[in-house]
Amino acid sequence: MAFPPLVQHFPPGPPSLEASKWLQSQVLIDAREMELLFESLGAFAIYKTGIVVTEHTREVSKDLFLKVYFDYVNCLKKGGIPDETSYRSVFSSVFTCSSDAVSIITLGEDKQILRVVRPVVQLQAHRMHFSSQDGKFRPMVFGPETILWGIQFSYPQLCIDSFTRQVRNVTATDEFPNTRLFHQIQKWVRYNTIPTPFLVEGSLVNIPVRLGKECLGWINSHPHLVEKGLFVKSKT
Repeated sequence: MAFPPLVQHFPPGPPSLEASKWLQSQVLIDAREMELLFESLGAFAIYKTGIVVTEHTREVSKDLFLKVYFDYVNCLKKGGIPDETSYRSVFSSVFTCSSDAVSIITLGEDKQILRVVRPVVQLQAHRMHFSSQDGKFRPMVFGPETILWGIQFSYPQLCIDSFTRQVRNVTATDEFPNTRLFHQIQKWVRYNTIPTPFLVEGSLVNIPVRLGKECLGWINSHPHLVEKGLFVKSKT
């Protein structure tokens, strides 16, 4: 499916979307599982937002995204730590099945910035922290002692419309097609991944952060788990 062209504006353009009550899905899946997730979502586009781009670099092709994700996972499988610069911008992109969710602000000389004006699925590289003091795992914590763990998909439940400035319930209306896109991601994750079954000092601890079933064969080679002496129960 070819998306209609993104709408172009000159500065200042419409304000960025203001949103709240975000839902998150945090998951590490195998590269093949990411391909299957993409296949399940139908037509959608991937854009870099909030940074200066050009007409040729603003969109991330699905093939490029899958290649970057393959390299990320393959590095973990081999016991290495992926270079953050190789995946940061791609894992900070947005998914949208609606071209009017993103606007182009033209800066001149082929420079532009993409601004989110309607709800989109927001991606972030996901890390979590394990505390040996209380035995708890905490998602989306950054720092040298954290564990690389795939991607966080986020989507709001409330927003202020960038054009009318009215508060909108995103989940209660079909006016926001990316709501369905996020629900499709949630559904796929629910059926194809598991709450991660960590063994902590001999006790089984299932955490809400998800793990792809195809990761079970290699997950205990993850360098951050090896470093911390953590194990995932590989047989469920």
